Amino acid sequence: MMSRLTLFQKAVIILLLLLLPTVLIYSYSNYVTEQVIIEDIHSRNVNRLEVSVNQFESDLDQISQFIVALSIDSDISSLRNIELYSPFEAVALKENVSEKLRTYQQLSKLLVDVTIYMPSNDNAITTMPNFPDTPENLSSSWSYIESSTGREQDYFIRHVRYPLNNVVIGNEVIIEARVYAQSLRDHLDELVTTNDNEAFLFHDNFGTIAPERTNSTLTESIDHQLQGSSGTLNVHHNGIQYLVSYVQSEALDWVLIDFFPLDELLKPVYTSRYLLYTSVVLMIFFGVISGWLLYKEIHIPIRDLSHAVHKIKQADYSVRITAEHNNEFHKLTHGFNEMAQQIQTLIEQVYVEKIRSQDAFLKLMQAQINPHFLYNCLFYIKNMAKVQQTEAVEKMALHLGHYFRYRTRVEDEKTRLQEEIDLVEHFLSIHALRKKCLTYSISVPKDMYDLEIPRLLIQPIVENAIVHGIESVTGKSYIRISGKVNQNSYLITIEDNGLGLSDLEMNELAFNLEDGEVLKDSYGLRNVHQRLQKKYDDESGIYLSKSELGGLKVELKWQVLEANK
Repeated sequence: MMSRLTLFQKAVIILLLLLLPTVLIYSYSNYVTEQVIIEDIHSRNVNRLEVSVNQFESDLDQISQFIVALSIDSDISSLRNIELYSPFEAVALKENVSEKLRTYQQLSKLLVDVTIYMPSNDNAITTMPNFPDTPENLSSSWSYIESSTGREQDYFIRHVRYPLNNVVIGNEVIIEARVYAQSLRDHLDELVTTNDNEAFLFHDNFGTIAPERTNSTLTESIDHQLQGSSGTLNVHHNGIQYLVSYVQSEALDWVLIDFFPLDELLKPVYTSRYLLYTSVVLMIFFGVISGWLLYKEIHIPIRDLSHAVHKIKQADYSVRITAEHNNEFHKLTHGFNEMAQQIQTLIEQVYVEKIRSQDAFLKLMQAQINPHFLYNCLFYIKNMAKVQQTEAVEKMALHLGHYFRYRTRVEDEKTRLQEEIDLVEHFLSIHALRKKCLTYSISVPKDMYDLEIPRLLIQPIVENAIVHGIESVTGKSYIRISGKVNQNSYLITIEDNGLGLSDLEMNELAFNLEDGEVLKDSYGLRNVHQRLQKKYDDESGIYLSKSELGGLKVELKWQVLEANK
């Protein structure tokens, strides 16, 4: 049945078969994602509230430890028998105790007041602005007190009586700590991470401790649904579904509650779902159109092009494609037709270019033998022989012989770096004999000596440095040659103390190195640069810069290739 269907019909059926599982899988994935997001938010909110409750309890525990430690402090023990001290000593003792209380009040993370009562003499030491009355009922654990002056002054209170047993030596001391609810409200504000979520403390008897903007009606609907010491709830209120998380504090016996509109959290999921359904409808519509266009505008031209390419493979260069429409395939078919006409010409050009390249290499080898250089060397030998400087004649002849023996070996295109360095050293020695003010140095690592490189790679650069760099220098001239092995490349550097080049001249010379046209000027440099690039890669070649010696710095760089290691 499928074999009788057209390509267009097959494309539509395949598209529908692809869309159906996609819609089912995405719908299931959307549902699982929604559940995972809700569970993850539940877990994160409970963990966040547990951390906050632990912080509350840790701060309260520090206050409890302080007042217990304060009860057995030496100054407090002295305070119980204050009537035994002179008036001056009693005032100093009270001041010491007050200073301790103020110091702790400043260091505490919570808003706290500490008061020491001495019931026997009706005295008290406190951090509060007004002296409170001696408490009648003592609380050994944290208890909540609603202030008559307003909810801003509500506080949690705890007392410690000393001595703790029935043995009384000296007067009794009662230490009281008050933690104000306002400091807890400030901490609750820090729990609010967005404009929609809210956090508050809740107690069955006292109601809530919450920031001013908390939704009080929502707290009433949560009242009877809390079960256990921690958990989460989904609460519907005024047509909105809220995600509620809560954790109970054992130290305060209050519950920390956080709630957030669930629809806000899941809005990206809902948006994604609506976009999916819309995109499915659009995909079906455009899929049908795309199938038809695919067959007409792409399949047919590709089929014709495939048949034509097959004929080209069989050496039938007369094949041509007729373009029926003026579109992208028209350009492709037109290009194919031109390609078929030019293949024979291109093949011939390849052979011609190969012959031309070989001829250029031979011309390069011949051009490197400078008749003027040979004439100067022979003229030097004649002059030295005339004044009977046999040692100079011997040195010049020896260096010249080694130099030309290497230069005239044209049968090998490659050589070892050590042989190229030896050639350069003979070449520089010849010029040093002719020009006494010329000195040079060669420092190439020995582990580079066995590298295989193209012949006449360094000598043309050195010759360029002598002719164009230091030839016009009247004083001492110096050429420095160095080598370096990098992580993935080799580097040979030639520097001189000549006149150098300006920035404009250096840029022009760098441009000429990349020029494909054979130029008379800078031929040696361009030839070395392009040979390096052709043998290795585009990162290889000659790099020009100013030398610290004052002249030009030429760097020959080639990459370390696996095939050339």
